[in-house]
Amino acid sequence: MKNLFFTNALFFISVLCFGQQTTTIEFDGVVDPQEWKGANTFTIAYEMVPGFNTPAVHPTEVFVTYDREHLLVGFIAYTDMSTLRSSIRNRDEAWSDDFVMFGIDTYKDGRYMINFGSNAEGNQLDMKINSNGNDDESYDVTYYTKASKQEDAYHVEMMIPFSVLQFEEKEVINWNIIMYRSTYSGDTRTQNLNFALDRENPCFVCQTPHQLNLQNVKSKNRVTLLPNVFSGIDANRNGDRLSYGKMKMNFGLSGLIDINNTTSLEYAINPDFSQVEADVSQISVNNTFGIQYPERRPYFNEGKDIIQSYIETVYTRSINKPIMSSKLINQGKKQRYYWLTAYDEKSPYLVGGENESYVGVGTESVANIFRYQRNFEGGSNLGFLTTNRFYSKGGSGNTFGVDGLFRIKKSYTIGFEINNSLVVEPEADWIESDHIIEDKTVALDGERNNGYAALVYVGRSSKHWNTDIYYVEKSPWYSTPLGFATQNNYKTLNIKQGYQHFFEESSTINTLNATVMFFNTDNFYGLNKASQLRGQLFMALDKNISLEVSHQLLFNEEFYGFNAKNNTENSLFMRYNPNEKINIGGYVSKGRVIYRDSENPAVGESVFVETFNTFQISPKLSISPSLRYAKLAYLNSDELYYKGHIFRGNLNYQFNKDISLRVIVEKNDFDDTWFMQSLLKYNPNPFTIFYVGGSSGYSYVEQNSNYQADTSQIYFKFQYMFDL
Repeated sequence: MKNLFFTNALFFISVLCFGQQTTTIEFDGVVDPQEWKGANTFTIAYEMVPGFNTPAVHPTEVFVTYDREHLLVGFIAYTDMSTLRSSIRNRDEAWSDDFVMFGIDTYKDGRYMINFGSNAEGNQLDMKINSNGNDDESYDVTYYTKASKQEDAYHVEMMIPFSVLQFEEKEVINWNIIMYRSTYSGDTRTQNLNFALDRENPCFVCQTPHQLNLQNVKSKNRVTLLPNVFSGIDANRNGDRLSYGKMKMNFGLSGLIDINNTTSLEYAINPDFSQVEADVSQISVNNTFGIQYPERRPYFNEGKDIIQSYIETVYTRSINKPIMSSKLINQGKKQRYYWLTAYDEKSPYLVGGENESYVGVGTESVANIFRYQRNFEGGSNLGFLTTNRFYSKGGSGNTFGVDGLFRIKKSYTIGFEINNSLVVEPEADWIESDHIIEDKTVALDGERNNGYAALVYVGRSSKHWNTDIYYVEKSPWYSTPLGFATQNNYKTLNIKQGYQHFFEESSTINTLNATVMFFNTDNFYGLNKASQLRGQLFMALDKNISLEVSHQLLFNEEFYGFNAKNNTENSLFMRYNPNEKINIGGYVSKGRVIYRDSENPAVGESVFVETFNTFQISPKLSISPSLRYAKLAYLNSDELYYKGHIFRGNLNYQFNKDISLRVIVEKNDFDDTWFMQSLLKYNPNPFTIFYVGGSSGYSYVEQNSNYQADTSQIYFKFQYMFDL
């Protein structure tokens, strides 16, 4: 209540003192056109999916104005309120609801666009669209939203501090802006924009014809402190009972200082980088390469788009448990840079191989990531990236690379990346393997290894046709000490041709995408590792049904000297979301694949099934069960190489948009274990969080024909952001 009063008071005072309109806007979630008199007005008038630049079925009015420190946005989103999809949710969980979004490109060059969104409950959704067109929904920024439901529309008001944006400060500022709405026409989801989309232009954020002119804007330099305290107690099985250790207490501090309007410095001292929610377990059976998990830690939120790489030179989760870290980011008009340093207590060590990867955990290390990028119009850029890791007990890993992305004649995109790596191995027992790569041991015995990786990409976009050609090669000893290069010694050519068709409004089929893909992979000695042709057909139908079928033919696949010929695999994907209460989906594939046993590889009959569902029981309660099942059987036999499943159930009760209770249960049939996690969380903004929770792990005991608790945890964390 105190925060709400402060926000309302701040809004009122700022508009009264510095506002650009003559009437006072009350920040109450009700967009009164008289209050917003004098603001810039726009309409979201074009449907881009499933229609193609057809008139939007549900009109949306947008009002935009500003005071000296805040951008003020109001939406009136007309709809049939009896069919409105909107529930109370955690931040960034309302993507299936009816929602509105406001995007800003402060440099007008397409390098990125920050998007601020809300559903009809005022629950926030934010994301960043990068220069390559990818969405980063994990991106978080602090802003304020209020919403209300009216007779024939819902209203959203936003207050966006200029301080959360980096831009060139001058007397008159000009930004590109985009307005977007996701809504439903009957039971079919539609996506709508404020302009007619040009599908021949791959730079989506460059296309908007609407700009925002700002005068006398003052961006406050942020100084934030983010202290945290984490405490917990662990228990492990000792004989026939759980034995609890001592209560642990951890204090940490992180924060941000704006050096100027375009440069920020973040720091973290003894941070707690534990995940609020456990990662979803992945099926790793018959997979010989490392598995990647998404980065959710807030400290690595800002700047992810700067260090992104097709060949995954940087994977920030390789910075595992830092004692301290700093991150400097500059966003200039024509150039930007990113510099991160960390002292890490646990250092993951990864060696990529031709048929498998090798992973270990090392001791302390110093980590460094430096990125420079020169930006051009249309999202084009040219850059340099280096990563360095120096281990406390000897040894180091370094990468040095250049890359570029260029838009040519609007429809064409050309990109490249070239990386060199230099590794001096520590003498350590972090990896246990007797394998040899080019006369050198995988085991860490002080050897010096050089490698390189190169990528070239060419793409063409049009209304109906899309072409993508990739060529990638990685030498046998290429390494990324702060990245995720799991497979080496290959040269791959990948060609993809896609066709997209838009149907008339009266058609049951809304859009159709047909894609043909071919790729061929050889190793550096001329051995063909894989050659594949894949056809794929995707359809978006009425009643919010998505359907995709594919057929894959592997002409050849080689694994440790074993060659499989003409293996085929068929798959089917389907999603059905007829209303807010039901959102179900599934994927099934069946075919012949290699059983990846290095000692005795063979071909087997594979079946994989996955379901992912969400049931909105009430506006506050949702249940999300999922199941993944995998089986590989001998050819012409009932014997099995493996069979198992992973079930995960997620129950979430939302007291309000800031407070939630989540219970997760996961059963892993492959190793006969299951765990349960419960979490009560208060999360009023992306960086302030308080939670208390517990988890337990269980394994099956054959003697008792029952499950017993092996581990248990009880923990809490309090982290509060002070804006000084």
